[in-house]
Amino acid sequence: MPSSTPFRIALAALAVVGSLAPLPAQTETPPPPTPPPQQAPPPLMPPPSMIGPHKAEPAHPKPAAPAPSGPVTLTPRTWRYSTYSFEGRVETGVADIKVEVPPAYQESFAFWTNRMKGSSRTELIQYLTTTREPDKDGLMPFRRQVGRFLIDMNDHGQVKAAGGDFTKDVLSLAWEGSLDPRGKVTGLKRVSGPADMASVDRLAFPLLDVLFPGLDAVRTLKPGDTFTEDVQMPLPSRLSIAGLDKTATRLTRRYTLREVQGEEATFDVAVLYAVDPSTPPTAEKTTCAITGGGKGEAVFSLADGVFVRADQETHLVIDVEAPLRPRPDTPPNADPGTGKSHMEIYLNLSGKQTVAQLFEGEPKDAGSPSAPPTPAPAPQGGGN
Repeated sequence: MPSSTPFRIALAALAVVGSLAPLPAQTETPPPPTPPPQQAPPPLMPPPSMIGPHKAEPAHPKPAAPAPSGPVTLTPRTWRYSTYSFEGRVETGVADIKVEVPPAYQESFAFWTNRMKGSSRTELIQYLTTTREPDKDGLMPFRRQVGRFLIDMNDHGQVKAAGGDFTKDVLSLAWEGSLDPRGKVTGLKRVSGPADMASVDRLAFPLLDVLFPGLDAVRTLKPGDTFTEDVQMPLPSRLSIAGLDKTATRLTRRYTLREVQGEEATFDVAVLYAVDPSTPPTAEKTTCAITGGGKGEAVFSLADGVFVRADQETHLVIDVEAPLRPRPDTPPNADPGTGKSHMEIYLNLSGKQTVAQLFEGEPKDAGSPSAPPTPAPAPQGGGN
């Protein structure tokens, strides 16, 4: 990771105070009637990109409407000649770490565990995905690029922000791929970026690729109904342990329909983590166990046919046992034994996306699962 410079962001609060000057005394005409009190202006809310999509709340939230008793149909869609704008946030931090090693190793391990404990990192990123005309197979080509990126690191109370060439490397990233009629990404490949991806590969924002669930079919649900998704997810940071560098997480989420308000269906999300069995250790005497979970919320736009908001606050527990490296004073051919580590990480993901039409009047993709026989307009504004 390149050198970072400390930064601070301050939000200024503006207050407007008015005063009334008394009118001169009037003897011949009665004083004018007292004007009704003016209502206070609505509070100013900071933009979501400054405080995180899962933290922002509307100034005047709408009253909750009763959940409908009947079913609602979730129809996944893709939109041609449109732009998907996604803003996401990843928050990671080491809540606790413990090790079990022989006495000769304890001092050096204590130094590194104290450095890691309490550290945290926040990554903010914006993706812009532009779609084109579907091909003969019904797949819709797209190009995705990074619009904005920011990373903050908190090292024992000292806040640092990466910049310079590192930020330029992230902003140079671009990918191309296709969307199937239900919005699943296929054939994704990187087409632009730095020649050396070592620093970029250590970032956690690829976790946001699994933030929104994929719908493999049209679903009809009523409040209280559930569906489950099971996908592979990379670790927030690759394990730098021989035989565990390819280890991934198995992410299982249960979605329960809570309510439908207008054109939005809101789900409660229960999250469970486990080690992905397809990425076993490749070194002897090496094991890795992953547990943990959490909860969150996801919102599906019935009009746009995509998930438009989601957040999940979780904890991830990683237990590792692996051979120790020989010390300089270790006798030749001696087995230094194994060490154990127990790491507790908090992992919070959040994001939102909107869909906007590039050319007004373009019809919806004919390959969409719910495409009507006659053209229908694509969304004009966003998914909210």
